[in-house]
Amino acid sequence: MNFFEKYWSPGLPGLPKYAHLREILRTAIQHGYWKAGDKLPTEIELTRLTPFSLGTVQRALRSLTEEGLVMRLQGNGTFVAEERRAIDSPLHCRFLDDDGVSYLPIFPKALSCNRIGTRGPWSDYLGQDGDNIICVARRLDINGEFNVYSKFYLNADRFGSIVDQPLSSLDRVTLKTLLSGEFNLPITRMVQGLIMTKFSRDVAKVIGVSPGTTGFMLESVASAGLNNHVYYLESFIPPNRRKLVVSDDSPTERSQPVPRHTARERID
Repeated sequence: MNFFEKYWSPGLPGLPKYAHLREILRTAIQHGYWKAGDKLPTEIELTRLTPFSLGTVQRALRSLTEEGLVMRLQGNGTFVAEERRAIDSPLHCRFLDDDGVSYLPIFPKALSCNRIGTRGPWSDYLGQDGDNIICVARRLDINGEFNVYSKFYLNADRFGSIVDQPLSSLDRVTLKTLLSGEFNLPITRMVQGLIMTKFSRDVAKVIGVSPGTTGFMLESVASAGLNNHVYYLESFIPPNRRKLVVSDDSPTERSQPVPRHTARERID
């Protein structure tokens, strides 16, 4: 039985063909059909093994390469990359496993880390705009089932050294832990709000759904103490069957701004 027969599953409605094939290939890799260092079938072989065109195959492989799941070596073919390491479930995107107790593993991929020159909802909390804001964009692979797109905003005057780090170093850490350890700034207060939204083309491309797909955007504002706001985070979550744990604690009296949408607060 070849990988396609073994791991085929119907794609989500409106899912592009390349994204459907990408998910099938990813599932085969994550279930050990191909292991780290194994060579995948050639592009032409994949068109023979699947009902997809050469263009679709090439786009699916390119997407997996961008995620770091496979490596494409010129003249040699496509190989499974070294095994990725999961991070501890971030406070903001904790999805319950089937047992209803443990959390699904999360595999982050840093996409960019740049200073930005525009105002946005983060300005209400960080009090900066222009190039005094850093935006760290990451794709979070949730157990190989779906992707979450996170945009993490920080004050560059306080955390500018993050921009100087290799982008790949942001693949392996929980950013909340990074701030606590490297900057000695533990997050003690979290306010979160959830809103249903239609994903823009840029967001949809990152998480692998069609533009205009309806999902959720989770806003998170983190503070060290009562009014010392540390970061603002947007997490774009596609439709999925998993339960998202927003907070384990009951709401308490707030003394900081609340995200624009209905929020629940967590005190660590």
